[in-house]
Amino acid sequence: MNKRTLLVGSLAFSLLMAKAQNRGKSEFKVKETEVELLYNHYLQNGDNSAVTGGEGTERLTVYGPSFNLKKKLGKNGINFQLGADIISSASTDNIDRIKSSASRLDARSYTSFQYTRYLEKSKMTLSAGLSGSIESDYFSIGKHLGITKTSQNDMQTYSAELQIFNDDLRWGRLDDGFLSEPQFLIYPVELRFQEWYDEYRRDSYNLNLGFTQVLDQRNTIGIFSALSLQKGLLATPFHRIFFSDNSRGVEQFPDERRKLAVSLRWNRFTTGGVILKNKVGLYTDDFGILGLTLDNETAIKLSPKWTLLPSLRYYTQKESKFFAPKGEHDPSEEFYTSDYDLSAVNSITVGMGWRHWPATRKNKGLHNFSFRYFFYSRSNGLRAHTVSTSFNFLKKRKGRERKKKSK
Repeated sequence: MNKRTLLVGSLAFSLLMAKAQNRGKSEFKVKETEVELLYNHYLQNGDNSAVTGGEGTERLTVYGPSFNLKKKLGKNGINFQLGADIISSASTDNIDRIKSSASRLDARSYTSFQYTRYLEKSKMTLSAGLSGSIESDYFSIGKHLGITKTSQNDMQTYSAELQIFNDDLRWGRLDDGFLSEPQFLIYPVELRFQEWYDEYRRDSYNLNLGFTQVLDQRNTIGIFSALSLQKGLLATPFHRIFFSDNSRGVEQFPDERRKLAVSLRWNRFTTGGVILKNKVGLYTDDFGILGLTLDNETAIKLSPKWTLLPSLRYYTQKESKFFAPKGEHDPSEEFYTSDYDLSAVNSITVGMGWRHWPATRKNKGLHNFSFRYFFYSRSNGLRAHTVSTSFNFLKKRKGRERKKKSK
């Protein structure tokens, strides 16, 4: 299993509001239910597994079904998500050197719930949510608070979101059945003669800020920032380190990490039914990583019922000051990793897909379904394929709420 940064956060969504009727007329409450069924299939291969010290198979398969329910009732809305990732990982199997061991197959289950409230007079949306994720070596609880404010002329939008995640990295909670008591941190089999860490928790605090400006009917720009502070056990306990003197250890990081990401976005609605979503992003942290992202997602409307979805993403980063390949770390160093996620790499992701609206009557039954494929290639030889499908069902109606009396 490669090192995976789980950041389960709550999914935000917009509330569609019906304009209030004049005094003396009936008011209506918009009722909308949206159900989305998704499936992601991920295949990966490479030869720089951090589990085996920076060399070795990174073969990985993830089967990922999920369910998402959005329900809107007037000014109120809820969003509920439930999903699972079933993971087959050859590299994780090498934690204890046993082919087809229990560690080869793992599963992560996750869920989230969010409530939103729209304040019509101030054109503001408030949101709050909880999330959770569990697998054999990981348990996480997340909390979320958010606010979105739109200007009176609908030309500017401001957003702020606070996320807090509390993680427990002990192993064993799924060994003897569902929700067993976790027992210990899991280390590579030959390194279990001592406890390498005196901490098993990790806390993350994320602040996301955003601003969008509508320039005209065809152009919208935005600037977004994400500040993050992590504390606790930031290393992965079963990542091996091979030192230059042939001795071994486990990955070591400082107990705090600060991250900053800033992105500029430009959405362009062109003639011919083409929408261009462009993004430039910068990332830096106090581990020494400096990254640049160039991203484009395009929607090409072929007909009222068919849209083509090509995409292209390029990413490059400077390596962490704690990274070195297998066998190149000095045993006197305080912090060290051979995880190539923190190395100097370039990557490119190419995607293609389509979305179809089959319903003859709008907002009735199956609203739309989509299919997407992504190919990922990294300069150190890592390759990955992702296939994603989704089916979206929508039911929308107006119900009479109450009758106002005219004065």
